[in-house]
Amino acid sequence: MSLPAEAQLFPPARRPDPGPKPKNIQGVVTDLRGKPLQGARVFIRDMKTNVIRTSITDEKGMYSIFALPPSIDYEVSAEYRGKTSEKRFVSGFVDRQDNAINFQLDVAVIEGEILADDPGPEFRTFDLVELHASFEMPAGVPAPVPAVLLLHGYGEDRSVWSDFQQELLKTGWAVLAVDLRGHGESKTRNRQPITASTEWRTNPREFPLDVDPSLDWLKAQPRIDTGKIVVIGFDVGANLALIASGRFPEVRTVVAIKPNLDESLALAGSAQDFHPRSALVIASGDAEAMSKRISASAAPPVRVQSKDIPGGANAWVADASVKEAIFRWLRETY
Repeated sequence: MSLPAEAQLFPPARRPDPGPKPKNIQGVVTDLRGKPLQGARVFIRDMKTNVIRTSITDEKGMYSIFALPPSIDYEVSAEYRGKTSEKRFVSGFVDRQDNAINFQLDVAVIEGEILADDPGPEFRTFDLVELHASFEMPAGVPAPVPAVLLLHGYGEDRSVWSDFQQELLKTGWAVLAVDLRGHGESKTRNRQPITASTEWRTNPREFPLDVDPSLDWLKAQPRIDTGKIVVIGFDVGANLALIASGRFPEVRTVVAIKPNLDESLALAGSAQDFHPRSALVIASGDAEAMSKRISASAAPPVRVQSKDIPGGANAWVADASVKEAIFRWLRETY
């Protein structure tokens, strides 16, 4: 039976090719025992636009991101209590709608409960000192996330920042607090015990070697704004903060609480190696004299404030006027 003449002239139109379907990325995040990690964050980065989407795992450790644009490469990683996964990739060349990517993180969890305290980050210095630290990311802050490195004073450890650290987190800052060598948990060099010495306060081959690996570790974390890191320090930590502000380009600004400029110069190696930039200095004594000394070496902006507070770092940052000065400086300079 032949088709009518009209049908022969006008064949049925073909349906247009719908093209690749939107991508879905989903999976499970567990610990090494295979137990699900509730509350883990999974980051999916569009490698064309660098836009990052975040999914939080449920009680079964499951996450999902739906309806992603096809034909785009995606980088996927997971994070839980400071532990980060390797980066995995979904190729835009593969026309697959559903993509399953699972992660295992080195934390101990059974039925959602932590079995042991997370030891936090550990990394080595150039001279093989094992540094220990704590790291937390703020909740609900889109990438890139601003970050703060906290450096305690001589005779202290990173726990002195615990309350202040929570205030930084609440205002959207990621926080890395480090135990300097010979303090807290950082008391071994090449697996041999070490004890802090007051001579280290002016030795450029001791405390200053702790700053570089701390910044490197922080820059390696997903979602961190690696070009804009703040260093806040007290006492020896303040001396190191001033050195870091001139030595490392990724350091955006610093806050030095109760520094000693003579010790800072000694730790830097020489006056030629001491070039702070963008620093808030809060110190006891004559603010005008301190301002003249620091301004002679530092590039603006520099602000010096005088305050006399007995006690260590925790006492200083607990003071309302000191906290207000710090957060105002961060707003103005970041």
